[in-house]
Amino acid sequence: MKWQVTCDCGWRTRGTREEVVPAVQEHGRTAHQTELTEAQVMAIATPSPEVDV
Repeated sequence: MKWQVTCDCGWRTRGTREEVVPAVQEHGRTAHQTELTEAQVMAIATPSPEVDV
C-alpha cells in the first residue's frame, strides 16, 4: 500500500510505509526541529492511490 503525507509547510512525500516514515522523520528534524515516532507519522499519513501519475 502507498501512503502520502503533506506537511503544513507544503512539503510532500509518497511511498510505502518503509519509505514514508523515514522521509517524514527526516523532514521533521531538518525543517521543523521536531522528532516524530513511526506511530505519529502514520497517524498523519493517508492512503494514496496505487497508480503513479
